[in-house]
Amino acid sequence: MKRAIIIGAGPAGLATAIALRAVGFEAAVFERAEVVREVGSGLTLWPNAMKALDHIGAAEAVRAVCQPLDGIALRSWRGETLSATSGAVMERYCGAPSAALHRSEFIAVLLKLAGADVVTLAARCTGFRSDETGVTALFADGREEHADLLIGADGIRSVIAAQLFGATKLRYAGYPVWRGISDFELASGAGMTSMGPGAQFGLFPMTRHRVYWFATFSAPEGRASRGEHARVLLEHFGGWHAPIKAVIEATDEAAIIVTDIYDRKPLQSWGRGRVTLVGDAAHPSTPNLGQGACQAIEDAVVLGACLSAHDDLPTALRAYEARRAPRANAMTIQARRMGQMGQWRFQPICWLRERMIKRTPAPVNLRFLQWLCDFEV
Repeated sequence: MKRAIIIGAGPAGLATAIALRAVGFEAAVFERAEVVREVGSGLTLWPNAMKALDHIGAAEAVRAVCQPLDGIALRSWRGETLSATSGAVMERYCGAPSAALHRSEFIAVLLKLAGADVVTLAARCTGFRSDETGVTALFADGREEHADLLIGADGIRSVIAAQLFGATKLRYAGYPVWRGISDFELASGAGMTSMGPGAQFGLFPMTRHRVYWFATFSAPEGRASRGEHARVLLEHFGGWHAPIKAVIEATDEAAIIVTDIYDRKPLQSWGRGRVTLVGDAAHPSTPNLGQGACQAIEDAVVLGACLSAHDDLPTALRAYEARRAPRANAMTIQARRMGQMGQWRFQPICWLRERMIKRTPAPVNLRFLQWLCDFEV
């Protein structure tokens, strides 16, 4: 049996392990953290992710812990609905429902499906050696692990990507994102994002009467970690439409996570020889399309399919990259553009943005959704 080493036990790494085991590989995942603990906040799985999960037999288990979304809506900061698509229409045009869940719940499902025995913790990868016969992963404690191929799923600051292509500069997007989960029941089952001058606020219902929310506004790099998060958020969003203020107030201060947002200019190549990348290691994007985890799952499924279709491993990896890079890189570009539009602050320009969104014909919005969720192996 051929062996694959996967660096990183996040959604990208675990989904890849499941996909590779499904096509006959032994998958060994190495994670730098000492424990798999409840970290992160909520995430959204759009129809393309649910279809991809179906291909690796994970969709049913994920559906058991997530909250289906009854559509999506875009609103102004005052509460005016600018655009809305029902869940039924989304499922009809995109082929699957959308859902929201806690990142830790998603990780727990993937870990169970992959098998806890495949993950080695406290294993900080420092690089690799590669030749025609295989790849050897190198670790900080002196350990070496040999396999037939190596997959970097180690995130936006990937050690594997850095060795493949050198240090690549990350681009600060111009804003941080605050995220949280609160005990709060929304009146609607749809996901919603509201836009104001240089700021956005999103609300997504979750199971057990919880809501996942995110907030963003333009700020200099490195400023987000300063101060009390709830107070800062209420200063910016306290005057926005209901229930934004109430959701912020219902969130435990200690549970609010804030991160500066970065992406990277798209790479034209993701690998070399018996080494390739998946997820944020390959194509880090801003979160404006909600596609980070979704694209990582697509990577895993297509990688598995290409390894099943080609006996020669380097050929299989290059086929995977050729199929995935155009779509994933297009997502990175589109997400950055939408993030830039969300940073518009001048009131007349914001008013024009709202009118533009409101007057966009429904068929145009549906075509964009279909492109976003257009995934078939």
